[in-house]
Amino acid sequence: MRRALANHELGTFVTILRAATGLSQLDLGNIVGLSQSTISMIETGDRDTLYDIRELVRFADACDIPRKVLLPVVLGTESGTLGLSPFSGESRTFEADEELAGVDRRSFTGSLLGLVTASGLDLIQVPDRADAAHVRYLRACLDGLGRQDQDLGGGAVLPQAVRLFSRARRIIDDSDYTDNVGHQLLMVTSDLGTLCGWLAYDNGDQKTARMLYREAGLLADGADDAGTSVHVYLNMAMQSSFLARVSGKAGMAREALRFADRASYLARHERSPRLHALIKLRQALAYVRLGNEAAFRRNIAQARDELQRGGHPDDALWTQFVTESEINGYEAMGYMDLGSPARSVDLYSAVVSDVRCSPRNRAYYRARLSSALLQCGDRAQAINEGLSILPDLGVRVTSRRTLNELQPVRAAAEQLAAEEFCVRFDQAARSFSAPDPGSRI
Repeated sequence: MRRALANHELGTFVTILRAATGLSQLDLGNIVGLSQSTISMIETGDRDTLYDIRELVRFADACDIPRKVLLPVVLGTESGTLGLSPFSGESRTFEADEELAGVDRRSFTGSLLGLVTASGLDLIQVPDRADAAHVRYLRACLDGLGRQDQDLGGGAVLPQAVRLFSRARRIIDDSDYTDNVGHQLLMVTSDLGTLCGWLAYDNGDQKTARMLYREAGLLADGADDAGTSVHVYLNMAMQSSFLARVSGKAGMAREALRFADRASYLARHERSPRLHALIKLRQALAYVRLGNEAAFRRNIAQARDELQRGGHPDDALWTQFVTESEINGYEAMGYMDLGSPARSVDLYSAVVSDVRCSPRNRAYYRARLSSALLQCGDRAQAINEGLSILPDLGVRVTSRRTLNELQPVRAAAEQLAAEEFCVRFDQAARSFSAPDPGSRI
């Protein structure tokens, strides 16, 4: 897309956009207010509508494409580099993950709450009438953001995800649509809210994550769709288990179990093995935080049994990360809490050796492996494992959650005068805009 924009091949730009979102020419025309024939002529180069910069910007706004994405049109380069001076040796590189919500990443957290409240929604354009094409477009964007999260982590994806969530909420409030389209809008917007909550969680902002999950839950209730509600409850269970771990409060673990049990009840008629495996994993984590080792082991075994049933057409895209490696990761987390770090080391080692594991998850589990090694007393190896991922944290993997797992290793590195680890950890910490892990509820 950047290459097409840089070469002023705006017809190709439109074709790429349609291919990425799975829309027909008619669908895209409905979204941007043009006829199907006009979209066709733009793609074939028979009409130069988008060569008027005002029309190009209007087109981008209608699709909620950040205007900064259009920068290659002006610069004539797909890299989007702004040369400040040919002699200064300095340059600014356009990065699509920055300033997507009108602010840069460092100031984004302070602006997030405003964007997802009513006062921040007036800046977002919405159609007078929404139809099935708008729903498909939102769903395609949601799926794309989910894939980016697996690669990059919450920090890089959060700004644009929140903007898309806010736009979907504005459509629900301000646009006209049929009852069926309204129902679909509620479901996709709830899923967007759940994704945003997860991204905030991964970015270390627990208060914002909690607020977003509640918003997503209200939307899911409005849609009266079991699958959508299950998605929200399982994410809330994950966060509550984490808060139980960092706070030591049994009440948070009980809350996690209530959320997971509620998801289990709502999913009782669902046929997806991955979904039921994930429910068992969230229940297992809650039980271990309550000190119930027998229930933890039982649920881990049941999760494996569910996964062994194989794939199913009803497996949702957001459950695809549930694999044998993910079960090993949960089991390892449980044994860490139960005081058996040596068992965790073996399990975490198996997870990080799985080439199918996403970059974000592999980095997270390698950080957990580092902490487990430290608990086993192998401080040197713990530092080496942490060093293997620190160069990427805050750069290629923007997961504050992962960095937080390395904090005990940072303390050990300082005691051992392992300067390289300390310097790289501190550099990564400065690159994140999210609050410290103490941002708890």
